[in-house]
Amino acid sequence: WMKHARGKAYGIFGALLILLAAAARSIWAAGEGAEYVAAAGSQSLYRLEVAQSRGTIYDRDLEPLVGETRELGAAVAPTIQSIGALETATKGRFRSRLALALEEGKPFTISLPTLVEDPSIDLFSVPKRYQEDQLAPHVIGYLDSQGRGAVGIELAMDALLAGFSGEVSVTYQVDALGRVIAGADRQMVDTLSGSRGGVALTLDRSLQELAEEAAEGLGKGAVVITQVPDCQILALASVPGFSPSTLGEAAEDPDSPLVNRGFSAYAPGSVFKLVVAAALLEGGSPLEDFICTGSVNVAGLAFHCIGGEPHGEVGLEEALAQSCNCYFINAARSLGGQAILSMAYNLGLGAEQEFGRGLFTAAGELPDAASLQHPRALANFAFGQGELTATPLQLCAVLNTVASGGVYATPKLIAGEVDENKRLSPLAPVTDKEVRVMSVSTAKNLQRYLETAAREGTGRAGAVEEGGCGIKTGTAQTGVMEDGEELLHFWYCGYVGEGDSPQYCISVLCESTPDDGGAAARAFRQAAQGLLKGEE
Repeated sequence: WMKHARGKAYGIFGALLILLAAAARSIWAAGEGAEYVAAAGSQSLYRLEVAQSRGTIYDRDLEPLVGETRELGAAVAPTIQSIGALETATKGRFRSRLALALEEGKPFTISLPTLVEDPSIDLFSVPKRYQEDQLAPHVIGYLDSQGRGAVGIELAMDALLAGFSGEVSVTYQVDALGRVIAGADRQMVDTLSGSRGGVALTLDRSLQELAEEAAEGLGKGAVVITQVPDCQILALASVPGFSPSTLGEAAEDPDSPLVNRGFSAYAPGSVFKLVVAAALLEGGSPLEDFICTGSVNVAGLAFHCIGGEPHGEVGLEEALAQSCNCYFINAARSLGGQAILSMAYNLGLGAEQEFGRGLFTAAGELPDAASLQHPRALANFAFGQGELTATPLQLCAVLNTVASGGVYATPKLIAGEVDENKRLSPLAPVTDKEVRVMSVSTAKNLQRYLETAAREGTGRAGAVEEGGCGIKTGTAQTGVMEDGEELLHFWYCGYVGEGDSPQYCISVLCESTPDDGGAAARAFRQAAQGLLKGEE
């Protein structure tokens, strides 16, 4: 033990000798150099910036989503004593840097793992804007190299967040060479408290954590949760995720973790049958049963139900619950493309959603009426294939319309502005629309059909028993082959709530895989169970 203690003492003593040698060399150079002689009588002020902050991004309950952790920062006037204290505190990790700082004699900043006591060192608790496991990074975004908003809320609300800026700085008296004048006073400024102001989102921190946990098993995909009836976005998880501190790695990742999949458009597959069903119910014509034989011929091409299995005689409720392609192709023939297109437009498909400057969803694609004159194009459209694409958020809005009794509401993300005293002033959304697009009876019928699908149909694997649950599933072809297998998009979209009152809509996408192994169903069920447990 004594031998170890002596060795440690010798190590520290050796490090201090190196620092003393650097100091002696600096003093000799200054004393002998003509540069010092010319500058000796001149003094000036030097402002050292320790840290900067900008406005805070909050969740709906004014819990911070950024700047949650703090780190210890130090402003240092280099002396033999202060450098020695830092050498000990940092366990020699920055020895070369500290030796150079002592030689130059100029004030500098450093992050510390522990407190250091020295009259030439000023310590500050500095907020760290992002964490390694940053919550909701695809919504929050990140800053560019100049500290300005680059994407996400950071960009959309850049002017507001920049307006609530703060800083920590220390101003020193220095000579003309920038060396701190020993014994001179220094002035400290700390206005970080000004960054308490900022912007509040509709996100719920606990539900965001729930969505991100549910999304972990998807590989690539998204989980979106919205609130009934106003369609506020409570959570949006996109996987794979990324850390704002390792953007370079994320940019080179072939799985594109920087892409916000909740705002990106994909073929919706059979989830779109809900739109066709709404058009049927609103059409006013009597609904007739249909005999499904497992396939139907359209202009010389056979379209099949999943697996080619016949469903037999089915009505709209059974067809939606069992996701019968043949029924909906026949329904589209009866309705015509324009009636379905009109319902899709009214439900927000084919239109981007803007939340602020540079922050908007993909619009998705809807075919034009002329293209749907072709029987095969209309058949593909009937079960969510062909040119049609939609975002997970758009599909949440479709489900929200059904769950809320037939009124379409544009999704909402920004709740309002927060001042320095954490008082919220609501902000009107960039785009805000509420319009009845189907009757109450149509919405109630669709709710019943979706609950049948969850209880007895294709949604059983993701259903929960604790509360009311309606689900529509989808499996969308991409036409992309990998190792001889086609990549597919798997969807689970629905709502959940206590009793007969839907409270939340959930949209789950598992992207580009030959077989999701039930991942989309598990993610939906995990999110739904978490929501119901939270209500309890």
